[in-house]
Amino acid sequence: MIWDAILARMTILQFVATLGAVQGALLLALVALRFRRAQNYPLALLLLVYSLRMGTIPAWNPQTMVAFRWMLPLTTPLPFLFGPLLWWFAHELSNDTGIRTTPRILLHFVPYALDVLFTTAIAVTMSNAAYAAMFASIFAGEPPLHLIIRNAGKVVVNVTYVTLAVRLAFRRRPAAEATPHQRMWLRWLVVTPIVSLALFAFVALVPAASARLARGEATPFVLLSAAMALLIYVFSFLMVLAPEVPSGTSRLPGGVARYRRGASDIDKGEYADIAGKVETMLTAGAYRDPDLSLDSMAKMVGIHPSKLSHAINHEFGRSFPALIGRRRVDAFLEAAQKGELRDRSILDLAFDVGFSSKSTFNRVFKAATGESPTQFRERARSAHDVR
Repeated sequence: MIWDAILARMTILQFVATLGAVQGALLLALVALRFRRAQNYPLALLLLVYSLRMGTIPAWNPQTMVAFRWMLPLTTPLPFLFGPLLWWFAHELSNDTGIRTTPRILLHFVPYALDVLFTTAIAVTMSNAAYAAMFASIFAGEPPLHLIIRNAGKVVVNVTYVTLAVRLAFRRRPAAEATPHQRMWLRWLVVTPIVSLALFAFVALVPAASARLARGEATPFVLLSAAMALLIYVFSFLMVLAPEVPSGTSRLPGGVARYRRGASDIDKGEYADIAGKVETMLTAGAYRDPDLSLDSMAKMVGIHPSKLSHAINHEFGRSFPALIGRRRVDAFLEAAQKGELRDRSILDLAFDVGFSSKSTFNRVFKAATGESPTQFRERARSAHDVR
């Protein structure tokens, strides 16, 4: 009778984890097929990581982990990705200038990479007896010190990045280009994982949790799987409620709806033609006009603003404000590289490339480069003796 109860509870764990993993995989397919935009890369990766981790939670038992050594480096480092990917996508939602995929971005995933290397080394170098003994001690409630340190690191990393994401979601002055639906996405995105983070901290930092799991007491892990699955269902709900956010067709300031038809509804060659005209205008310096807007550029191109917005999103992978902001930052950096900051102030050069205010320039510049304009100038002075 006791074993029947244990098996029934373990079946619940497998069911909840598998259900969440399948839902995450379906949602990942939806993002890949319908919402293929650069700004959704962290969302797709987050869904992939969550689905993979949920699908392998039932494998956290001594028999499976010892029999399949590759499970250790494949699954246990994954929690290091939760927080950074969540923060990355929150940044994309809160600031339309986006974050470029550069080595600077990869630095946020160094803890994950280090843990993969460490766990791979353990799986490859340990003898069979030592490896089995290690998992026997883990599921006896006496984990090795390195596991405690690694789990504590996962909790610290996730708490740090979720805190940063919460600050983005609830800051007093949201980005001007953020729509109500974007802010709704952002706030649900950062609030929902808090429960799963707390439950993960419990099963990661309390050795007795794994010991109880070995005895068939799977309740903490069932709750963790359910909380992680909840995040997946929140994403599903948000995509149904506000699909214009991941598709990049949010409403513009002033209530003018962006073009919302899919790429199949318009000839892709027309997108390329529109993008070519936009690129020609930007190369000629149109971005230097501080009054440049979607409407004014649409008049110059000769199309409806909503159509121009959708074409820019499709061809450039970012919104109109993000595209113009990026071009202005690039122009600023190019001018600085030529030495124009020797005799001019930062703000003077920022106005020259089209920024209309100091606050906008500071925000866009830091989002694009990862440092403030002042920090950039100090670094440039140190490297090139710019005065």
